[in-house]
Amino acid sequence: MKKTTKLVALLMALLMVITMFAACGSSAPAEEPEAPAADAPEAEAPAAEPEEGAYIGKVTLTLKHDVHGNDSIWAEKYAKEKYGATYEVIDPDQDLSKQIAGVETFISKGVDGIILHPVTEDGVNEIIQEVRDADINILCYNLNSTDKAVPFLAIDEAEVAYQMGADMAKQWMELYPDKPVSVGFISWTDIAFCFDNRTGPFIKGVKSVVEPDTSANPNPAVFQNSAGEELTGATYWEHAGGVLEVAQQVTADAITKYPNVNVVYGDNVSNGLGALAAYEAAGRGLAEDGVPLTEIIASTDASSGELIKLADPTSALKYALGMQPQTFAYAQVDMIMELINGELDNDTYVERTTPDCYFNYYKDSVQDMQDWFNTQYNPATPLDLAAEIAK
Repeated sequence: MKKTTKLVALLMALLMVITMFAACGSSAPAEEPEAPAADAPEAEAPAAEPEEGAYIGKVTLTLKHDVHGNDSIWAEKYAKEKYGATYEVIDPDQDLSKQIAGVETFISKGVDGIILHPVTEDGVNEIIQEVRDADINILCYNLNSTDKAVPFLAIDEAEVAYQMGADMAKQWMELYPDKPVSVGFISWTDIAFCFDNRTGPFIKGVKSVVEPDTSANPNPAVFQNSAGEELTGATYWEHAGGVLEVAQQVTADAITKYPNVNVVYGDNVSNGLGALAAYEAAGRGLAEDGVPLTEIIASTDASSGELIKLADPTSALKYALGMQPQTFAYAQVDMIMELINGELDNDTYVERTTPDCYFNYYKDSVQDMQDWFNTQYNPATPLDLAAEIAK
């Protein structure tokens, strides 16, 4: 009996021990992780994510211009789709005081970045400094500031303007070897950009082929580009300032004074089409089967109005630089976003270019010009050059 009692007691004691161990196993706290060694390297911080929802302000030159108006349409769409950014444009309509007020508006709104297309190169230095003092990113587009204090996006036109001048001189000499090349410009004579990128390279291109005849004008105009080089070789060099009516008037006066001029270049759409209109009003500016009768005319921008004339075998307008609003818009938005995201330093000057193109009646097909225009300008009604010429 004692033996049985002892056995039961032993079994009960053993059972209690097992239960205690089981209870400890289920309620013991988890072990804390070991602290890292004192000299262990810290993990690298993750790369900064690109700015989402950025606010971009653009103060343009004028929205009335086909290139700049379409540039802003493309930029708003592209900024939203690629970066999720808000894009707003203010139009000073080529008025410097209104442009400065537009920049001040964007400063007060606290935008993340400003794209500035200066009205004049020497009139925006102070407002650019105000933008930087407000710690807002800014770049200049198309025209640079004279202080060159912030990044600049230029349009690469000089090379194609040079080529256009050379091609026009060659074409005239081939058609009329007995009539000396004589050059006339309808231009902006108060903007260095035009001398550096349009009329200056154009006259150099002509001179690479032949020394132009200026004998009809005993005192032809002499201008300088930004490098201080004297630009000579034009019989007339009239200022129209990109105003169609002014371009018509000054060209009409030039035709009366210098009827021998046969290679004519208007350095924007209004200057070019104004020059053409003046020649047409004088009973000139015409061609037969693509052969100009009294002069070859070139323009700049390649708007629909210019391309219709360029493709028309009865018009003397046969060349045009092609300004590319879609291409330009993408380049501007990409560059300002690099500044906003810290990939570029706003206080370090850097210059980039975005490409222009060039159309030549004797080399480019109607289809090629039409396709280019419908892509770059994205008109509500696609341009049909053949239909327009047939009207």
